[in-house]
Amino acid sequence: MRKRGIAVLALLIAVVCAAAGVLAETKNEQPVRVFIKTTEPRSVAVIKHKGPFTDLPTLMTKLMTEVESGGHMVCGAPMAMFVTPPETTAPKDLIWQVMVPVVNPAVMGKIEFDKLGFQFQDAITVTYIYHVGPYEKVNDTYKVLFDHAKRNQYVIKGYPLEVYWSDPARISKEKLVTEVQVPIEEKKIPGIVR
Repeated sequence: MRKRGIAVLALLIAVVCAAAGVLAETKNEQPVRVFIKTTEPRSVAVIKHKGPFTDLPTLMTKLMTEVESGGHMVCGAPMAMFVTPPETTAPKDLIWQVMVPVVNPAVMGKIEFDKLGFQFQDAITVTYIYHVGPYEKVNDTYKVLFDHAKRNQYVIKGYPLEVYWSDPARISKEKLVTEVQVPIEEKKIPGIVR
């Protein structure tokens, strides 16, 4: 009797798993996993810009050309940081910057619009997701991160950042990998020690 019960249970589990797999395939959804980490402190080469995000390819080319011609050694993936929120800012008024980590930066100082500059970034705690697909669909990933922060009582402590792990000139838009980061800190609740 016990063997029969185990066999029925195994069959039931197999049916449920198969149904879940079919439903996931029909919805074409994959589970989303949100991570938290502390970034490394880093020196970055930066170009700050005001204008639409469609300027990204041109700015990234300019950044990499100026970094290489200045003899600065790149030590990480290129990034973009949004100073004004893209969802509520007109494209022509959007303020953002492209960056790349460098080993041997020049003098740190004030970053001027559309000119190469260098800055040091302290380590920060971020919640992040790897977005796979076109850049145009990254807003859904931001929503997941902001919802996760709110649900877990984190306070947003800085500007969102995208790290571009894929070269759009070499792979299709559907396979682009972008790490989307939102800086956070735990909300301090009076009287509760964590």
